[in-house]
Amino acid sequence: MDSIYQQAKQRKFEEKTDKSFYNILSGFKSHQTFFDAMMQGMLPFYNSRPSVTGDTAESLTFYPYFYDSCHMTFQALRLLTQSMSAFSAGIRDFYPVSNQLFIQQQVKEWLALNGKDVTVYQSELLGLYSGLSEELETFSYKLLADAKGNHFRADEIMMTDDLDVETYNLKLLHELNHLTHLIHHHNYFSQLYIRAPLQFATEQTMQLLQEGWSIERIARKRGVKTHTIEDHIIEMIIKDYRIDVDHYISAEEIEEVRQLYHEHRYQRLKPYFERSAIDDYFKVKLGLCLMMKGVKQ
Repeated sequence: MDSIYQQAKQRKFEEKTDKSFYNILSGFKSHQTFFDAMMQGMLPFYNSRPSVTGDTAESLTFYPYFYDSCHMTFQALRLLTQSMSAFSAGIRDFYPVSNQLFIQQQVKEWLALNGKDVTVYQSELLGLYSGLSEELETFSYKLLADAKGNHFRADEIMMTDDLDVETYNLKLLHELNHLTHLIHHHNYFSQLYIRAPLQFATEQTMQLLQEGWSIERIARKRGVKTHTIEDHIIEMIIKDYRIDVDHYISAEEIEEVRQLYHEHRYQRLKPYFERSAIDDYFKVKLGLCLMMKGVKQ
């Protein structure tokens, strides 16, 4: 039986401690944990809190999106689909499938930008799932709600698809991860993508960076070391917040990191530092994150 836990476990670097592994699964909020999850391909399992079960793990491909981001983005898609169904049926008041205010706000902003053309929405939604079905077998469409909030329950899907709980949870995680990737890069649906929130200090740093402040100036103002601000920048990249990184790393340095990664897959940062012309660890970490997130191709 395969499981979320086994999928995460097979990605753990040998040199990493069990504590760091469980920090990822439990969603421990530290920059080191964010980076460890990024490096080991375990962002999809961050804060997943799986049952410690399973004895085999087939090879599944995941995109670097947080577990919570995938589930929240799907909830936004569910609420949007319900809203469009209500518009089509002329229903003005309905009980929403999600009561989370930030998900409701995300859908409202999407509607303000894209409008309420139900015909277009149906076509785009079918196209979205058609693209997903080219990558893997799908069932999450059964969880999408009609105007009154009706949809298949998890137990009904498990029964019809002959799935146990652990297999269902893994398949849903895998499917929502791929669906989130499609949504994030979709011309029509991209505004539905919900990023993992930044830590408060990181959000403050981002605001100052957007105002043109340097890393050194921010560190002096906040009374912290420069590497703390550098960690904030790494968090922004990992969590898909837009930031101009050209001030910190060149295209040539990113390419150096990319080549070393694809040739050797080093588990530690030191070999990247020692076997390239890159002159500090921040650039190494930044290059790895940019490459893994696909920000700089």
